[in-house]
Formats: sequence, structure tokens, C-alpha cells
Amino acid sequence: MRSEKGAAEATATDSPRREKLLAVAAELFLHNGYDSVTVDMICAKAGISGPALYRHFQNKQALLIAVVEKDLKSLHRFARETVESQPDPATALAIMVEHHILSVIDAPPTPLIFHKNEHAFPEADRRRIRREMNLYAEEWISTVSPLRPDLSEPQVRLLTQSVFSMLNAVSTLNKGLDHGAIVSTMSYAAIQALTAIP
Repeated sequence: MRSEKGAAEATATDSPRREKLLAVAAELFLHNGYDSVTVDMICAKAGISGPALYRHFQNKQALLIAVVEKDLKSLHRFARETVESQPDPATALAIMVEHHILSVIDAPPTPLIFHKNEHAFPEADRRRIRREMNLYAEEWISTVSPLRPDLSEPQVRLLTQSVFSMLNAVSTLNKGLDHGAIVSTMSYAAIQALTAIP
């Protein structure tokens, strides 16, 4: 019997089949919830057999963990590298905002998948993912803080998390706008919310 505990078991490189499984599972976990999604549903939508899925992931839970960790680590890495390479916080923030919006357009947002299915994660994985989410948020907070000297640190944290919620909602509220319109509209809204001093 396959264990329901542990991180994703992946191949050495990201194969197209593995990427397809991750994309399909992300959509299903977001819209249906972990408990309602079966391995058969994932395989059918991905056009992949059950044995093929198990060559990439130990079980459904491992697939859920991989879905969340993959995009979250990518977001955090991009934010960290942006902050390190851009001395101007306003420039760094604009780059991070656009990247976050594009990531939400291209795939279901990781935080929404995690929060909807948090009960399905083993405690160790839940803690690790929350830590990664906090580290990602810290990159934003450290960038916004010098742009908002009028706010205390708790206020900057609240503002940043509120903007995250707004940007992540793009995945469910998008009504057929093209990518350019979404990015320009939401980038302006996010930058204004984060930096405009009353």
C-alpha cells in the first residue's frame, strides 16, 4: 500500500508528461478540492494512465505537494533574485508585481490551492510550505517598507497580504481579457495600493 506521507517523488528532470500532470492536478485541486479529486480523474484529464502517474509521483498527496511547492519555490526565487539585483525598490516591486500576475494568469495560484486543501498536507509539509510562503512575502515587505515610510511594519504586512489576495483573485475573476490588459490593469492597481501615500 502506498504511503500518504512525504514529499513529491519526481523524475530527475521535469518531463512534459510530469508537467502535464502538475497542470491538470492544479486545476482539479483548486476547483474541486483534494477530497473530491481521484487519481482516475487526474489521469483521464491528462490523458495518462495510472501506472504512468505513479512513475512520477508516489500518490495523490505527493502530487498535491508537488503542485504547491513547484510554483511557490519559483516565485520566491524570482523575488529574491529581483530584490538582490535591483537597488531601486520601486523598480524591484514593479518587476515582482508583474511576475506574480503572469504566474496567476498562466496557472492556478499556489496560495489558493494550498489554503483550499491545507487539511490534506502532512504537518511537516504544511509547515515547510507556510515557511516558504512567509519568505516570499518577506521579499515584498522588505521592498514595500522603504516606499511607505508612513506605515508601520504590521501595516505593511497587512497591505502586502491584501494585495496578494487581490492579485490571486485574477485566476477566478478573469472574464476573457487578454494578458496585456490584465497585467496593465492589475499592475497599476497593485502598485497604487502598495505605494500611494495618502
